[in-house]
Amino acid sequence: MPTTRLREADLDLLVVLDALLDEEHVGHAAQRMGLTPSAVSRALGRLRLLFDDELLVRTGHGMLPTARAKALRGPLRRWLLDADRLLQPNASFDPETAQRSFRVATADYGALVIVEPLFHEVVRSYDGIDVDVSPFDAAADHALEAGEVDLVIGPRRPSAVGVIWSEIFADDFVCVVWRDHPVKRLTMARYLELPHVLVAPTGRPGGLVDDILAAQGLRRRVALRTPAFLSVPGALVGGPCITTLPRRIAELFASQHPLRILEAPLALPAFTMCCGWHEVHRHDPAHQWLRQRLLA
Repeated sequence: MPTTRLREADLDLLVVLDALLDEEHVGHAAQRMGLTPSAVSRALGRLRLLFDDELLVRTGHGMLPTARAKALRGPLRRWLLDADRLLQPNASFDPETAQRSFRVATADYGALVIVEPLFHEVVRSYDGIDVDVSPFDAAADHALEAGEVDLVIGPRRPSAVGVIWSEIFADDFVCVVWRDHPVKRLTMARYLELPHVLVAPTGRPGGLVDDILAAQGLRRRVALRTPAFLSVPGALVGGPCITTLPRRIAELFASQHPLRILEAPLALPAFTMCCGWHEVHRHDPAHQWLRQRLLA
């Protein structure tokens, strides 16, 4: 195993580099590590020699990472996480005494149907455990690799090497209208006549329903396109609109608002919600506990 460069390196410098890449500010990195700014500045100078790269460049708006520094972020964070686990082989996790914030990336469907119940259970049971929810986006794989996110919740998709997907549950689609809406049973003709509310998280026109209708030479009128599920109940109550939603979120809304669920008049495929996590967390006791609670 080639170790020449490793023998030359002061491994404490890599911890400083991780803080610098996170903060992009010498003073903030120093405060985070309990060091003086001059000590961190000297460490940055040694890091620049070690990597033969400026790493962080001063601009009129602060410090910006170089291309080499950006490429180092994920591998460096993974290496430090692995090193930390190596030095603590007998680490355990006790949720009764732990102080830990878990970070979950998901869309609002996952936040409402999965994370919110998990959060309420955790808050009721454990004083020191917090849940931090962030939006799901195309950078989720990188966030998992870099240790910036513990779990990604959503339908399974092609992912980077090392990302593992665990199934949570299956869901299908139903239609939802205001409780006093005149429609009692949905035919395809009635479905197409009604104005629709479409939840489009990416903002693009169309969706699964529109694709299936188009394949049959049919088209619906989308009266409102919104990026968030939470805006749907207000758009339905007291009005003529209809929406097509995953059954679990439809049942949640119907339990909280004067809404009624109807079976859809067209065949819509079911889908499976999963949690994605990175291999680096496989043996982390805290992460194992989180996955178990989520699946439970």
